[in-house]
Amino acid sequence: MSNSEAIMIPANKQKLGELGDVELHREHLKDYHGVFWDVIPAGGVDVPWKHPEIKSGYFYISGEGTVRYWMSIEYIRRWKDLNLDEVKKYVPGFRKPEPPKCYAILIRHLEPLHIERKLKDFTLVSTGQHVELVRNYAIVKDEGYR
Repeated sequence: MSNSEAIMIPANKQKLGELGDVELHREHLKDYHGVFWDVIPAGGVDVPWKHPEIKSGYFYISGEGTVRYWMSIEYIRRWKDLNLDEVKKYVPGFRKPEPPKCYAILIRHLEPLHIERKLKDFTLVSTGQHVELVRNYAIVKDEGYR
């Protein structure tokens, strides 16, 4: 899987509480075999997800400055494009599927990395530069860190 694309998502439990708590999402995933996380589209623009090839990602723990988790992704779509009755079991009680233009990420596996990484260990697909900052999300080269 080396050199394919992945999504980098910031998580901040101190700022967002349960919504930013990766471990709470891991617990839900263990119970239901899937969990949703969502991100705001770049620029807040309501457009379909443009990277259907992305099937993996990383969580950057922004309060600590480390990339700590790897995830496998079934799909990324807008909430409004999903049948919520079919996927509601994957939505933790503290997460609401809104606003509808946000991207819903269905995570199937979520594990701590064997070795925590720094943002600079990742390269942006768009520029080829090392990652220095992640606000909503970033598309990075997946170097196969697990």
